[in-house]
Amino acid sequence: MINSIRRKDSNNIGKMVMAMKKIIIVLCLLLNTIQTQPVFADSEIYRVAGDRYFPPYEYVDSDGIYKGFNVDMLKAISLVTGIEFKFLPMKWEDAYNSIGNGQADIIQGMKESQERKNKFLFSDSLLMNSQSIFVLDNNMDIKSKKDLDGKIVALLKEDIIYEKISEIDNVKIVEHDSLEEALQSLLDNKADVLIGNTLTVNYLCKEKDSIDRIKIVDNTLNEQRYSIAVDRENKVLLERINEGLYEIQKNGMYDSLYRKWFGTPIKNAKTQYETLWKITIGICGALVVLNIVVQSINNKLKKIVEVKTEEQKALINELRHYDKLQFMDKIISSIAHEIRNPMTSIKIYTRQMKNKLDNREFMIAASEDIPAEIDRIDGLIKEFMEYTSPRKPIMEDLNLYEELINSMKLVKLHIKNIKLSIDIDKNYYIKFDISQFKQIVLNILLNSKDAVRETEFPVIEISATEMDEEIILHFEDNGYGMNEDDIQYMFEPFYTTKKFGNGVGMFVVKQIVDENGGSIAAKSDGEQRGMCISLKVKKGELNEKQIINS
Repeated sequence: MINSIRRKDSNNIGKMVMAMKKIIIVLCLLLNTIQTQPVFADSEIYRVAGDRYFPPYEYVDSDGIYKGFNVDMLKAISLVTGIEFKFLPMKWEDAYNSIGNGQADIIQGMKESQERKNKFLFSDSLLMNSQSIFVLDNNMDIKSKKDLDGKIVALLKEDIIYEKISEIDNVKIVEHDSLEEALQSLLDNKADVLIGNTLTVNYLCKEKDSIDRIKIVDNTLNEQRYSIAVDRENKVLLERINEGLYEIQKNGMYDSLYRKWFGTPIKNAKTQYETLWKITIGICGALVVLNIVVQSINNKLKKIVEVKTEEQKALINELRHYDKLQFMDKIISSIAHEIRNPMTSIKIYTRQMKNKLDNREFMIAASEDIPAEIDRIDGLIKEFMEYTSPRKPIMEDLNLYEELINSMKLVKLHIKNIKLSIDIDKNYYIKFDISQFKQIVLNILLNSKDAVRETEFPVIEISATEMDEEIILHFEDNGYGMNEDDIQYMFEPFYTTKKFGNGVGMFVVKQIVDENGGSIAAKSDGEQRGMCISLKVKKGELNEKQIINS
């Protein structure tokens, strides 16, 4: 009998050795994963000065968050180059002098001029900055600057265009403290004309939902290059910034950010007529040569689309990897916390085992408990490996309830103080990539956890409903929610309402959901009811293996 117990004990000890080897391998993998983060020779954080209120280029919003086109551009450059930036919003005159007095290394947006080129080095152009003449869409009298005689013109105070406009006979200039005030005077018919920064007025019209009420006439005025500025001695930094600009223009992120902040441009009456004429000529010419070049064009377009598609996939994969690295410390801490309990139980048994080899009851208990604890550790390791394994997406049928529970194990430690309510039919199956499903669940849960951080009784509710060929999964929390202006940009790259957020997580979630044939949406009732994220995925089926296991 004793020999039998000793043989069983030897087998259990062998199991424990194998388990310890497995744990050591996983820890090595964790270290390797962490070390795969990009390492750059220059780890210095560069200080970036910018205007506190110059929308949509750069401004501090009502929640104290610094945002805008320039801010997002530098975040995108940071992503593709590894350069780190610290943003310093301030008055424009202070920002302009910040490099000279040692406060900053970079000014994130500035018009180029000969005088400024003597003081700064400028990057490749972000865009062309200009002023335009704006009138109401129904105004047929004003077609150019020559028609301003006797008209009321709204300008921003201290505008550079003031002297030129004041030279026009009988013109009445009304100056305003902000372009927003000047725009409102035009919309209210208190002015005949508004002259101001083209893109800023375009942004303000978008915010006021007035794009269709206004048009641009004549050519643009004072067109100048708008670029990033650095100290004249810092040529190395300028080269790295230009490399980043080239990359984000090549992979399409520049176009996405431009559309995000400047949207649909205000129509230009002059350009419309010129465009119509050019289109007419172009169509006639195209009809003549269409039969000859159509095949060649199709082949070239196909190659361009293939290249752009691959570049887009590479960028999205890079963002996903970056997003996983952001959450890795939280996942590791949860896994370590979960492994600690079974390891403690195993440790207690093994310490006493040499003194209790003849204690039959003790050895039976050890032979039952230790394998169970090893299986528990093995299960946690498998869940982690499925989350971190870098492989191509594989669509498979998953039990929705089981995969949610498995995903939550990876962040259990971080949501332990939140009341979690799960109302899901255990017979629901979805068609999704298992690793990618874990990634979106972790993103949404950690996003909800941040949302309920200041709630007295935090709650996250997860439910699911069946509709036709889809399963709709709802994540609802009772946090602070978002307003309508913010929620429409929730899935845009680099958009965040958190002071320390990176704005990548929910963008990655949407990309993954789209690739798996689903859709995602968010709605909020503000501070009263928090946020609800709805995820639609394809309905899966119970396969033969699952039927046998059930």
